[in-house]
Amino acid sequence: MDVVMTQAPPTEDTSAATAASTSTAPAPAAGAPATTEMTVDDTPVPSPTLYIKNLNEKIKLDVLKKSLKALFGQYGQVLEIVAHSNIRMRGQAFVVFEDQESASKALAEVQSFPLYGKPMVIQFSKNKSDAHAKKDGDFEEHHKQRLLTKEKFANEFKHKKRQQKLQAKQQALAQEQQRLHEEQQQALLAQQQQQQALFAAQHQQHQNPYQQYPPYGAQPGAGGASSLPGAGAAAGGVPMIPDEYLPRNSILFLQNLPQESTVEAQLVSLFQQYPGFKEVRMVPGKKGIAFVEYDNEYYSAAAKTALADYQVGPDHKMKVTFARK
Repeated sequence: MDVVMTQAPPTEDTSAATAASTSTAPAPAAGAPATTEMTVDDTPVPSPTLYIKNLNEKIKLDVLKKSLKALFGQYGQVLEIVAHSNIRMRGQAFVVFEDQESASKALAEVQSFPLYGKPMVIQFSKNKSDAHAKKDGDFEEHHKQRLLTKEKFANEFKHKKRQQKLQAKQQALAQEQQRLHEEQQQALLAQQQQQQALFAAQHQQHQNPYQQYPPYGAQPGAGGASSLPGAGAAAGGVPMIPDEYLPRNSILFLQNLPQESTVEAQLVSLFQQYPGFKEVRMVPGKKGIAFVEYDNEYYSAAAKTALADYQVGPDHKMKVTFARK
């Protein structure tokens, strides 16, 4: 039987074969039935060839063969030991006996015998060995079928590898698409929030701030400009535009700030979270006020809308307006 196997890395010297050959196979318990692996249909199929697995892969292949032949040779004539260097068959071997009776006896008595520290798992081989195929005169057909089976396994292995690579690529692509989708959703949400803030600022800016004021030159009276909070009068009786209705400016004017020394750092922390932030400027000698500058009036409007009447201290509700030009 020609089985392709992979040689395990050599870690034992040839003296191990001598030690194994002097080992005595365990005697079966009185009346104990032979322990065999079952075939697919759970029916044992006696054969002159034994299939062995769970062998120590660290033992050199030639040493392992000598040890197996010495051990199983106690039960009958061993025609050959088959163990080759193939990853698929690593830790496995075939022991070919001259007759089925010897194989059956060896299976019953050597099952689970610890060879090089690992208990062997033994069952009848499902395939006919090369030695018996030659003996029976059907080696050519046997060899042909074996090659076909070998090719089938190789093709299935290649197909499985291709499928695994394809699945890995598909999974990586799906993860990348999910990441891009999440980034797009976050960017869209941020854009919508910014547009809403700008719309609110524009709506407030375009309200008519003059409809509540008396005509030019009229004396302020009840319900006039002087009764409105923040409404002052410039020289000549022309009403001054209240802070709330000043035209847009990239610079904001802050009032009613606490006088603590940490207020500047607090303002920077508040206003820099909005796009276009440039700097906070405190007014030397003037406590309670400050200026905040942005790249343009759209960015400043968004920050103004968001932070109007923000509580910056227990007793200080910050007033945010556009700076006068």
